[in-house]
Amino acid sequence: MNLKDFLFSYNQAIKVDVIKKKYLKAFRKVFNYPYKFILDKIREFYLIKKVNLDKKKNTEIFNKMSFDELFVNFNSDKASKFIINRQIIDGHNYSPFYKKYFHKFKNKEDLKILEIGSLRGAATASFFYYFNKPQITCVDINPFQIQVFSKNIRSIYIDTQSKEVLKNLNDYLDQDFDIIIDDGSHNIRDQIITFNVFFKRLKKDGIYVIEDSSQYLSAVHLNSDNLSYGSKEILSSVKNNQLDKIKYLSDDDIGILTKMIGNIFLEKGNFVENNINISEIIFIEKNSIKIV
Repeated sequence: MNLKDFLFSYNQAIKVDVIKKKYLKAFRKVFNYPYKFILDKIREFYLIKKVNLDKKKNTEIFNKMSFDELFVNFNSDKASKFIINRQIIDGHNYSPFYKKYFHKFKNKEDLKILEIGSLRGAATASFFYYFNKPQITCVDINPFQIQVFSKNIRSIYIDTQSKEVLKNLNDYLDQDFDIIIDDGSHNIRDQIITFNVFFKRLKKDGIYVIEDSSQYLSAVHLNSDNLSYGSKEILSSVKNNQLDKIKYLSDDDIGILTKMIGNIFLEKGNFVENNINISEIIFIEKNSIKIV
C-alpha cells in the first residue's frame, strides 16, 4: 500500500465507523491504521509473511502455468483443490471458467484488473502470473492482510456495505478496468450495489465477475431481505427490463444498466456447503455503447 492509498483508506475506514456510530472502533483505528501501515512496510522490506512477486524466483515457470495450477500453487479456493486446516478439500473449481472467459486477455498489454475481496492475495498472485504484467487494484475490508505485493499491485480499503465508501472509492480510482471480480461479502444486496457502482467502470469488451452468487442459499445472513432469488435473477431482470425481480436499484440506475448489460453467463463449480452447491459464478459482458 502506497502512502496516498493509505491516506484514502484511513479516512474511509474511520468515516464508516463514525457513520455506523461505532465511535470506539473509529477511535481505535485512528491509532491502529498508522501502526498497521508501518508494520506492513517493515514486513515488505524484510519479507516477513510477504512475497514480492516482482522478485519471486522461477517466474518463468509460473508464467507457463494454467489457472488451476496457479490457484493450487497459491492455495486459492478458486482451485479444484485447496488446503484448509491442513486438509486437502475440493475447491470451487472456477479455473475452467476463468480460462474460458479470460483467455482473450492473456497477452493483453496494460491489462487493468479490479479485485474486490482480495483476502491474503492467493488469487491476486495467480492473476499476476497468468496475465502479461497486469495492473491489479485489490480492495478489501482489511487491506493489510494481503501477503503479496508488487509495483503493479495496489491495496485499498473498501466496505461494500457502505454506498458512500463505494462511491468515494469509485471517484478516487477514476479509471476503467478490463476485468472486475467481486469476491467480497457474497451478500446479495452488496453484490448488486457494488455492481451498480463499478460496472460503469468496465471497459468495452470487458468482463465483470460475481463469485459465489448462490452462497445465500446456505448462509441466510447473506440474504437479509429474505428474497426468493439472487443476484443472477436481479441482473437478468434488469437486462430484460422486467421489474418483478429487481431490488436495490433506482429507476435511473435500471435505465442505465439495461442499456449497458450484455450477455450474462452462469457457471457452476464444485464447492458444497451445508449440502448446497454455493459455487455459482456469474460472468457479465458490457454492451459496446456510450452512455451519455
